[in-house]
Amino acid sequence: MVQLHLEVLERCSKETEDTITAESNAFASTPIHYLKDNQGEFIYVECTQFNDIRIDAVALEFDDAFNLYTALFGLKLQKKHGEVIRQYLKDNVKSALGSSSAAFSGQEGLWELNIAVDCIEGFHEKMTITEVCEMLYQFVAQLITTVEK
Repeated sequence: MVQLHLEVLERCSKETEDTITAESNAFASTPIHYLKDNQGEFIYVECTQFNDIRIDAVALEFDDAFNLYTALFGLKLQKKHGEVIRQYLKDNVKSALGSSSAAFSGQEGLWELNIAVDCIEGFHEKMTITEVCEMLYQFVAQLITTVEK
């Protein structure tokens, strides 16, 4: 599995989307269940390595409506790949209400994905923020490989 160096880690308010505080790299070792314990927050993550999988940044949050940990991000792939993207999500994200969505934003020219990371094989609540980002990286890298076939 690829090892990521998370350059930007910010705790943000879900209500206002304002940054609460920029965190040090040490915060990346925090278990993901931090989000369940602090449901008014989401974590904004930037990593240069994300460019390799055609995403800029990821927002991680706990969705209390569906009781799921979610990753939201934009994926730079053309609109024509919609069928393959949706099939990949169907095949690789365990079915649960609210487990994934994919919508193309013509204005942004990218796919807006919302994926329940706890519906990806291998997830557990004791994973660190870094480990969840690394798992998501592998997931998206495989999606891109599938699209490019």
